[in-house]
Amino acid sequence: MTILSPGPTEIDPEVLREMMRSVNPDLDKAFFDLYRETGEMIKKMINWDGDVYIMSGEGMLGLEAAIANTIKEGDPVLSLSNGVFGESFADLALRYGAKVDTLSSPYDQPFNSELIKGVEKYKAVTFVYVETPSGLINDIESVSEKIKDKGPLFIVDAVSAIGGVQVDCKALGVDICLMASQKAFSSPPGLAIVAVSKKAKEVIQSRDYKGYYMGIKAWDENLAQGIFPYTPAANDILALHKSLKKIFEEGLSAVYKRHQASKDAAVEAVKAMGLKLFVKDERYSAPTVTAIQSPVKPEEIVNFAWQKLGVMLAGSWGPLKDKVVRIGHMGYTAQRRFLLEGFVALGAALSYFGVKTDVASAVKKINEIFDSYGL
Repeated sequence: MTILSPGPTEIDPEVLREMMRSVNPDLDKAFFDLYRETGEMIKKMINWDGDVYIMSGEGMLGLEAAIANTIKEGDPVLSLSNGVFGESFADLALRYGAKVDTLSSPYDQPFNSELIKGVEKYKAVTFVYVETPSGLINDIESVSEKIKDKGPLFIVDAVSAIGGVQVDCKALGVDICLMASQKAFSSPPGLAIVAVSKKAKEVIQSRDYKGYYMGIKAWDENLAQGIFPYTPAANDILALHKSLKKIFEEGLSAVYKRHQASKDAAVEAVKAMGLKLFVKDERYSAPTVTAIQSPVKPEEIVNFAWQKLGVMLAGSWGPLKDKVVRIGHMGYTAQRRFLLEGFVALGAALSYFGVKTDVASAVKKINEIFDSYGL
């Protein structure tokens, strides 16, 4: 059985073995040091000089923590949306009583930064770097230019980007960067990672947020004493620590090269099979996931691939539910063998439902691309 969904992903056996260790995070001081080291590796990865918090909960917890700790009722928030999670970010701000203005771009195109004007009047701007449901990577540099140093907090969902794409949060002016363990880190689901800048910390200190579980103030008070605010998901943190260690052993540039090769191979395989990407411009197909216009009901492809072939592909969500099938190539699965397995499974499923594709040409393209990268 092979998991090629865009998170949770297939996990390196070494990471799974690390997760099996017994540990009491409340009493073992060495574990606290390991937690700190995990955060330091993340800081290095995103070029960060603020704080990093690893919270027990799925990635969505991080998005909510970002809003809860900074936004109070009546605060003006600008949400930039060209996908399912962009809309979810706006909804979270609304749930906390913010006055939300949403700027929308089409789901199949990068967010149009020319729409962004007058950001000075907002307390925060929310943005999604990689829209996983549509397999689209946004042009974060053009968006950043419209927001950086203009006043509002720049809150970025980078859940499906970090670990697969080089991201310099300091250069981009990001104030809160949100990540999760189960995407390109290829660690088990269960950890939300929240990076908070000094500027964002000042806003948090002035915000009278009463919550505890995801309250940054509570985290700071406890971490300063060398303890956690509650018993963390220790074995998930062991796994994340191991995943990050392996990333740094491979080298960040090598990891990003592997993801770019996977993206290029996937794009060429889609074209070779006679299929179409969901995104209009292949330059904005994400290095971590490829979304393909599905000629049959995506659910049928996904079910056949998993039940008959043991390969997990993915459909999508929201308005894309009946339009798109996706192949994840993030973290551990950004490798030649997984791309080959995924596209052969896709071709077999389509053939079963009467759609002819050129799988042999797709296989040839994937091999050629990886060869060209020396991988």
